[in-house]
Amino acid sequence: MTEHKTKRFANKKILITGASQGIGEDAALHFAREGAQVAINARKAEKLRPLLDRLPKPVSGEHLIVAGDMAVEEDVDRVVRETIEGFGGLDVLICNAGMQIECPSEDISLKDFNAVMAVNVTGVVLCARAALKYWRANDQKGNILVNSSVHQQVPKPHYLGYSASKGAVGNIVRTLALEYARYGIRVNAVAPGAIVTPINDAWTKDPEKYEATAKHIPMRRPGECREISDAMAFLASEESSYITGQTLFVDGGLTLYADFEQNWSS
Repeated sequence: MTEHKTKRFANKKILITGASQGIGEDAALHFAREGAQVAINARKAEKLRPLLDRLPKPVSGEHLIVAGDMAVEEDVDRVVRETIEGFGGLDVLICNAGMQIECPSEDISLKDFNAVMAVNVTGVVLCARAALKYWRANDQKGNILVNSSVHQQVPKPHYLGYSASKGAVGNIVRTLALEYARYGIRVNAVAPGAIVTPINDAWTKDPEKYEATAKHIPMRRPGECREISDAMAFLASEESSYITGQTLFVDGGLTLYADFEQNWSS
């Protein structure tokens, strides 16, 4: 990576929700290495302090911890406000916070379904709303990235709430992108496939399950968090200045219907 690349986010102010582990954690490190001031979010501040200590010092200013629940309207508004006040602005919002609950669809409780939708859908809308209000009030350009999933497109049995939420995210991104493009505000999503993260420990740490998963991926391996962070950095940078309303699938080919690699149906 060239020096220009490593500092392409110098003086940029970025808020990342759900940053205590996995993709969010890696994204925070990635943007900080490239010179950004990063506000990291999770429900509890203590979960973020080890990450804060690991973040490279930004080109200017300091990084921030902004704790809060992205399913709670008051928390979201406060987190965005504290970020803007602490940094003196906001350039990029990364909606990474998410959750999933496994359950056969006939047994899913309304409480669990609503809990997933509250974080994965309502949380995205609330974060975007707060950032958009700031940018429009100050006549500023902005950039919103949402961490979606291949399950924006691919069904996921036993995860009805998660599948529904990611399908909704795809259209939220397209709607906001169309509504705000004229103001220089871009909105895109990154859709990871099977990624080695703590949320996937059940199969990434089991050699048999790991191999079984890899066989379903055309590239024959799961992805790494850094590969998602690379995609986020591209969409957050001026290198993608003419891209909006898109979902970039970073999945090793998983959405290419891997089981049709062999022509069993012909």
